[in-house]
Amino acid sequence: MIQRPLSLLTLVLTGFMITVPLYQRFSGIVYIEQLNWVDGTTIIMVGIILIRGVLHWQSDTDLQAVSIALIAALSFLFTFEALYKLSFYTFPWRMAGAELREFVIQVGIALTVLVGFAFGRFSISRPSKVFIGIFIISWIIWLLVGFPQLESGENFYAAIINIPITQNMIYFLNRATKGALCLVYISLYK
Repeated sequence: MIQRPLSLLTLVLTGFMITVPLYQRFSGIVYIEQLNWVDGTTIIMVGIILIRGVLHWQSDTDLQAVSIALIAALSFLFTFEALYKLSFYTFPWRMAGAELREFVIQVGIALTVLVGFAFGRFSISRPSKVFIGIFIISWIIWLLVGFPQLESGENFYAAIINIPITQNMIYFLNRATKGALCLVYISLYK
């Protein structure tokens, strides 16, 4: 690893990205205030994608391995964010100007995953198809129960499937959906 300084630096930093939120989680802190109240599990998922990529592409150059891992991690984050924003508006043209601008940026960064496919580093595998299915089903369930929000516990839409949902259930549904997307990205590595 000494001959691969970027990979080593990425592994060290992702080690912190995983251990700090885990420590905070075990201390009862779910959201990281310094990162605008992002859930610590999101940072852990990004770290796992980075570690998996850097270790998976050791036969590539140091820069290639870290770059493709970063593409996967960023695409994962922004794919979720773009779909999340789209779920509020259904159609992009209904978004206010600032929201639409943010959505276009999110979609653009999410689409960087195509670079991995173009250079033969990503491929759709049987596990990735399974995780895509789980992700889609989870998102549909989230929408059908009213797209409940973590911050307020309130539904954004009228629930089509009207079942009582607790704050813990909302949190689990949100994290399971994002976790399924994380597994999609991890299983894309060729």
